[in-house]
Amino acid sequence: MVGSKRILRQDILRKMEEYLSRGGEIKKYRAGESAERADIPRKKAEFVGLGLSNQNDLNEVILAIDERKANLRNPPSVLPRSTPRKKIIYDDFGEPLREVWIET
Repeated sequence: MVGSKRILRQDILRKMEEYLSRGGEIKKYRAGESAERADIPRKKAEFVGLGLSNQNDLNEVILAIDERKANLRNPPSVLPRSTPRKKIIYDDFGEPLREVWIET
């Protein structure tokens, strides 16, 4: 497996040098940035179907995840719950008489 990775890496470097020598240009992106547009569906990966029979196309799953992420940006408003709290009733001299629970 190590040999095939090395060969693949050398092939990619060779193709990149050919592209640059013909006047091609490589754009650099910051970390976390993507060159793919969000309004266009994602393309299939280039390495899909290299003889591995147990691979599945996950485009639908990825689109569903992207939709959920988009919905998380605008979460539904949550109404605050009323929680009971304890209140102490005092007499005229400041001595506690009893405890009552009130809804806030």
